[in-house]
Parts: sequence; C-alpha cells; structure tokens
Amino acid sequence: MRSFVVLAEELNFRRAADRLHLAQPSLSQQVRTLETELGVQLFTRNRRGAALTEAGTALLADAREVLARADRAAAKARAVGTGQRGRLRLSLTRSLTGGIAGAIVDAFRTRYPDVELDLTLGSTMLHVEQLRAGDIDVGFVRPPLEDPGLEELLLGREPMVCVLPAGHPLAKKTTVCPEDIRNEPLVWWPESHGPGAWREVRREVCGDPPWPPIARTEPEEERIVSAVAEGAGISFIMLERSRSLTIPGAVYRRFTPPEPAMGIAIAWRRGDTLPTLERLREVAAEVAASSAGAPDLRLRFLAREST
Repeated sequence: MRSFVVLAEELNFRRAADRLHLAQPSLSQQVRTLETELGVQLFTRNRRGAALTEAGTALLADAREVLARADRAAAKARAVGTGQRGRLRLSLTRSLTGGIAGAIVDAFRTRYPDVELDLTLGSTMLHVEQLRAGDIDVGFVRPPLEDPGLEELLLGREPMVCVLPAGHPLAKKTTVCPEDIRNEPLVWWPESHGPGAWREVRREVCGDPPWPPIARTEPEEERIVSAVAEGAGISFIMLERSRSLTIPGAVYRRFTPPEPAMGIAIAWRRGDTLPTLERLREVAAEVAASSAGAPDLRLRFLAREST
C-alpha cells in the first residue's frame, strides 16, 4: 500500500523507487501484485512514467488514511514499548510527598505527559506488601527494606530534626546533641512500619543500644508531633516534613553536626522491566543528582542501587 501511495504521488517509477529505497523492478512487482489482489488496474504506464486510473484515484485517499493510521499505531506501540506512554502505579509515603519526591513526580510528568501516573499514598511496609502483591509498580520508601524480592535506588539522605515540647529545657538550645536525648522517653512510629529504617534511624541518632525507651507509638508524623506537644516524650522527624508541620506546643531543633539523617529511596520488584518504570528510575536518579547539595533539599546523593 505504501508503494502505491508513493508512486501515485511521484507518477514516476524511478523517483518512487528512490523514495522507497527499492529497486525499480521490485516496485513494479509490488504494484502489479496489489492490482492483481484488487482485480483492477491502478496505473496506466507510459514512456514518461505512470498515470492514475479512475480506480487508482478512488483508492488514493483511503490508502493515505490507512497508512496514517498504521503510522500512528506503530508510533504508539513504540512509545509504550519505550516508556513514553503507558501507565505507572506510584505510591508516596506520608513523609515523602514534597521535597525530592515531589520534584521527581513533577519532572516525570513534565517529561512524559502521555504516561498515566496513578498516584497513591502509603507507608514503607505497606509499599512492600503492595509491591509483593503486584498492586503498585514503584514506591517511595525509607530504606533499608531487607527484602530479597525487591530492589532499591537510594536517592539521598535527609537530615532529621529533634521534636521537643515547647517547655522542655532542650528547647532553649539552638541545636541539640544526640547525647542530650539518650535518657529521654521517645515518641516513635511502630517498628512494623519499616523495621530496617526503624533500627537505622535510632542507631543514627542515638548510637548503639541501649536506646531511649519508647513511651508511645504513633503511625505518622502529625500524630507524633501532637504527642510530643502533649508532653508524651521527644521525637525526631525529617527536616522537609518539619517545615510544613506546625503544631502548637511542639518545637523543632536541628542536631549539631554531623546531623543524623534518614535515607530516601524508591523500590520495585526485583527484575521488573516495565518500560515506564525504567523511565521513572532515570528521572529519579537525575533529580537526585541535580539536588545534591541543594540548600532547599539538603540531600547527600548516594547514586547506587542496593543489591
């Protein structure tokens, strides 16, 4: 069909064959085959080249539309196959909706507007369960996951801040030393929400066990900060989250350098080759690299994949 359209436009076998990158006899054979299949003559041949018959003229408009539709279908298939189009199920954690996570989502949407990005919200361990079950394709997590069925891309580490009751003696300081809080009761999230990160963060802030006693557990940052404001204990949350979470009775203090930090990562099923997932991983690595040292994000980039 494409050979017919090009010959109809050129009305010259040599020029049409050149456009199609075919030998002239091959073009002639293709046109004769099409005429035989249709049972009509599409061209009259002469010394100057060719002329469309009435049947050929009638076929041309429809043939062009068929080719245009085929080209669109092929382009769509290529776009889906390379991750330019399609669908990606991505879930954010409650502590990672802005900052680098938000920047990655925005950059991905800008670069791949034809990808349907299905966004949900959960927790690290919920994401682990959803990934295992095939309910999401990728999730933001607090590493390490310690799950052999999943892979992680560590994007960086975000500083943590200490959360104190407004009347606490440490609230009078401009910065807090980890040694200052070793015997303070702790308001913390349940270990089941992310065992690897749960242990890593406590070790990052408080050093080796014994750790401060956990006086109360809460499922997410807003409830943690509210519990601190009520006097249930102290806690620590991510710097980025503290900037948008203001609760009367609670104050934030930075730690003295080197500041303890928590990892930020994305995770997916090991061996998953979904094209849109490949594109997201590329965007995530680029955004993390460009954010390294940025004062607003304060991320230390660790461009590596966990094994």
